[in-house]
Amino acid sequence: MKIKFLILVGLFSLQATLAQETVIDSVKVKQEKLLLEQQKAEKERIKAEEKIIKEQQKAEKERQKALKEAEKAQKKAEKELKQAQKAIAQREKAKKNIEKAKSKMEDNKKDLEKDKEKFEKLRRKGKLNTEEELKWREKILKKENKALELQLDLEKAQNKLDKLD
Repeated sequence: MKIKFLILVGLFSLQATLAQETVIDSVKVKQEKLLLEQQKAEKERIKAEEKIIKEQQKAEKERQKALKEAEKAQKKAEKELKQAQKAIAQREKAKKNIEKAKSKMEDNKKDLEKDKEKFEKLRRKGKLNTEEELKWREKILKKENKALELQLDLEKAQNKLDKLD
């Protein structure tokens, strides 16, 4: 009976040792799982933050590019405006030069007519000697030459205006 009892106790203890699982500390396992989940969540958060930062940088680059393009367009518009104003000023100046040349021609023409009339009047009355008559003819000739020069100036001014238009 002792042997049976010993065999039973031996079998029972053998079964008890084989039947038991190795005990793992469940708290430790939960902590490790929680730690892994936290690390995984931290990695995902970091990836999301990096993605947001990249998107912000991309948006900033696009904004800077648009700003540069707008500045470039504004400079181009200012340059075109300046050129247009310059062209208008040149046209106005050319018109003014034409008017000035016409005015000078008219003044010269009046002076020339006056001098011719005065010369003819003095010549008819016989108050001119040959020397004075020569001076008067020289004076009239100079004014006629001046009229021709003024006519050339007028034509130049007219051509300049035509080129601008």
